[in-house]
Amino acid sequence: MTGMFIRGKKIIGSKVLTKSGYYLGRVVDFKLDTNGQSITEYHVIKGFFILIRRSLIIKSSQVVEIRKREIIVDDALVPALDMEYAQ
Repeated sequence: MTGMFIRGKKIIGSKVLTKSGYYLGRVVDFKLDTNGQSITEYHVIKGFFILIRRSLIIKSSQVVEIRKREIIVDDALVPALDMEYAQ
């Protein structure tokens, strides 16, 4: 089975969701390991206004699936503060 190839400009702006559908934000940057030629981290921001913006760094090992415009991550990444507000 061969993997899907995605250009960097398609990764930037991708939605990041947990497996259960919780929205974590959008990818604004990523870190590339030049030796292994693979992405090691995704930098994600949720919110538009500077005062309420939250940033996350998601390791590639936490990614469950990559789709065309979405990155699905493990449910354990839901910030504890957000879980309090969701209840």
